Amino acid sequence: MSISNNILHHIENFTSQRDKELLAFSLLKSIREILSPIRTSILTLNGQDEPTMEIALTNGESCEYRYQDISVSDSTRASLDYINTWHLDELMKAHDDQYTSFHVLQQSRQQNQYLIITLDNKPSRSESYIVKGMLSIYGNFSSLLAESQTDELTGLMNRKTFEESIVKLYQGTAFEEESDLKSNWIAIIDLDHFKNINDSAGHLYGDEVLIHVSRVMRQTFTQDDMLFRFGGEEFIILMRNRTRSQCAENLDKLRLNVQEIVMNNLDPITISIGVCEFQKDVFHVTLMDQADQALYYSKQNGRNRVTFYEEIVEAGLAKDNSVTHGDIDLF
Repeated sequence: MSISNNILHHIENFTSQRDKELLAFSLLKSIREILSPIRTSILTLNGQDEPTMEIALTNGESCEYRYQDISVSDSTRASLDYINTWHLDELMKAHDDQYTSFHVLQQSRQQNQYLIITLDNKPSRSESYIVKGMLSIYGNFSSLLAESQTDELTGLMNRKTFEESIVKLYQGTAFEEESDLKSNWIAIIDLDHFKNINDSAGHLYGDEVLIHVSRVMRQTFTQDDMLFRFGGEEFIILMRNRTRSQCAENLDKLRLNVQEIVMNNLDPITISIGVCEFQKDVFHVTLMDQADQALYYSKQNGRNRVTFYEEIVEAGLAKDNSVTHGDIDLF
């Protein structure tokens, strides 16, 4: 295949993706085919420069996703600090007959993302030029993809993205397996008396409330968590790797933080929350129903509270409706 046709092939690969992780995989695969690197990975750091995700292409055709226990060497840290200090887009470092190039994929207050390539030989000028062009296309298409997955008003992920993320949960790509003591959780959040706000103050004022609440959600939770506007005044949070008490503490902190939102001519803003534990052997429709039952209990018992589905089942206030994949006979 000629160089020009090869480049077109990679561009076609990029622009056919409709998923951020598949787009990242496509980039890593293209880099491997062009440069034959020793290792290539995408590293994501949060606003506190803590590693939250690493995607690395293995020798085979699959990607390795790491969300915890990510090791970042001192030399890599130093290179990334240098990039940030001098506002560089890329940096090449030589060490022990190897070359490592660092490329900025994304920079924001919330997170920074880098492509890291380790090579036996320094890339030629033409190879560097091709990679730079591919990264430019990747960045542009990644931005377009992010826009399609984002709620326009709040900036949180939208309902379509939530449905795709649930599928990834069952495939094991969105979250790592939880530890023995920690689990993943699905929380549904609903603004109390939101219709009254729209009716009394107008829909523009209601939109302003939604924007404030979404901002508080981002400030309260980490980059490890997935925040969605499900529709109207309803939000969903997918939380990973927490005990029930840690989950309850985080959600109660959100509830209290929302109460502190001050808007003229409005009573304090409150939210009701229903939450259940994510279980891979239970259908996601059932899990959503469980979280919704917990939310309904919060609404019917004073609002402005957090209710766990497991707690109302344990108290005999709801019947466990878990339907596992193995419980259904297919004809």
